[in-house]
Amino acid sequence: ALERQKLEEELEIARDIQRNLLPHSIPQFASFDIAAMNLSSKQVGGDYYDIIPLDEKSFCVAIADVSGKGVPAALLMANIQAFLKIICRHGMNLDEATALINDLITENTSDGKFITFCWAIMDEENKTINYVNAGHNPPLLIREGRIRKLDKGGLILGVMKTFRPYETELIELQSGDILVMFTDGITEAMNKVGDEFSDERLEELVLKQTDKKAAEILLSIQTEVQNFAAGTFQSDDITLIVIR
Repeated sequence: ALERQKLEEELEIARDIQRNLLPHSIPQFASFDIAAMNLSSKQVGGDYYDIIPLDEKSFCVAIADVSGKGVPAALLMANIQAFLKIICRHGMNLDEATALINDLITENTSDGKFITFCWAIMDEENKTINYVNAGHNPPLLIREGRIRKLDKGGLILGVMKTFRPYETELIELQSGDILVMFTDGITEAMNKVGDEFSDERLEELVLKQTDKKAAEILLSIQTEVQNFAAGTFQSDDITLIVIR
């Protein structure tokens, strides 16, 4: 019992450390309305997100999902957080930076561990988004009642050294555009009979929220998922970012 209590205390310390790796507050930009949330299924988890100001007119937004759960996933999550913070300070191109992150992660992974990852540079002055998707659930760009999935990029991180360049895509943003980034804890949340929340249900939901603020859209999605999975154990970490 004493050993178990000691382990619980250590996990609580690890949870506090991991919380400090996630953003303490959301940066404010005149042209972007941003909301984000993270909910671990255990005391520590493998989901990661970050919003990193690059200068007064642009910022990096990133989301990642480490395979597995618990402490091993949390350690890999801390890895990618450190790499991302350093790389953002060096102003590298997204494709080259993604290749570098993949090579670094590959050196530090074993036993089939991997990370799905998507990140983007949001430019307030030019009203653009430039992104790379490394095997992550494609973010949803909602515009005029239609959804565009941001799936350009390359391989998931940590499987092998980069042998093919990652692709980037530059998109000009329009007034009213909504970007939804999420981990599979949203779409794969299960109800009591084993049905998944699904990509289709998420897409239908966000199309009904286009007149709302980012925080309202986020809360609506979070509430729908929780109601759908009511009475079941949360089997995976949940992370969600909404940018309007």
